[in-house]
Amino acid sequence: MVDTTEQKRYWDAPGERRSPWHPAVQAFARPKIEIAIAGMELPGDGMPTMLEVGAGNGYFSVVLAETFDLTVLDFSQHMLDINPVEAPKVCGDAQALALPDKSFDYVFCGNLLHHLPDPVQACREMRRVARRQVALVEPNATNPLMFAFSGLKKEEWGALKFTARHVRGLAERAGLRTRMFVTQGSIVPNATPPALVPWLQRIDFRQPLGFYHIGVFDV
Repeated sequence: MVDTTEQKRYWDAPGERRSPWHPAVQAFARPKIEIAIAGMELPGDGMPTMLEVGAGNGYFSVVLAETFDLTVLDFSQHMLDINPVEAPKVCGDAQALALPDKSFDYVFCGNLLHHLPDPVQACREMRRVARRQVALVEPNATNPLMFAFSGLKKEEWGALKFTARHVRGLAERAGLRTRMFVTQGSIVPNATPPALVPWLQRIDFRQPLGFYHIGVFDV
């Protein structure tokens, strides 16, 4: 069971975190957003609305804001305060979104579900507030390096069971229908040295042992 008190203490702490524009963070986030967008049904004109659940300090937010009329949500006010996007910011619980049904075209959630005590309920809530699709990004427990990395920090222990089957199962138990699902990545945003980013980008392709799962699901 995930300890939410410990999680909140961790995310509210004023520790040093990389900027969303750090080269490793950009190299981590941008390909995943591009994959997710390719799997969505985007309208031909205008900026569709999107809710980002678990936005944190903006690793995905700054990229998502280029394409979507974005609203960001996180349970840590501290993380929202340091998120640099100019967008509505909501402090709230992913498992009980205080938002109307079908209030956004899309919902995006990156690297949050493995921190939650009830990820299926969070997926149900994301499905409820989305009109079109929900996109999820989560670590790949099948990758030996990611498995070891997740085991080093208590706050990441929830990721140890996040295989592709587990992630898809969470979404499908919440009533979401898999539209696109791939595994990709060789860069960890907070740990990859900047000097290694250009080299790792050469192997940052889709493959079963990639560091992260990216899924798009119909509501």
